[in-house]
Amino acid sequence: MASKQQLESAAVAALVDLNRRERAGERTGDFYRGTVQPAVETAVAAGCDRASIHADADRAYGRWLIANAGR
Repeated sequence: MASKQQLESAAVAALVDLNRRERAGERTGDFYRGTVQPAVETAVAAGCDRASIHADADRAYGRWLIANAGR
């Protein structure tokens, strides 16, 4: 079984990937329902804070945007 930290990291990574896909113009409904939502719900059920997951994902996506500016 994955640790609480691993579940939170997986949820953050899924949210960042969702943002990247949306930025690329992809349709993301199936990805959200099949990957992101289950990852976030599993992390929350393990005791992670939903707001913290989203805040961490926003920061990680912001770092990705800065690192990939102009591409």
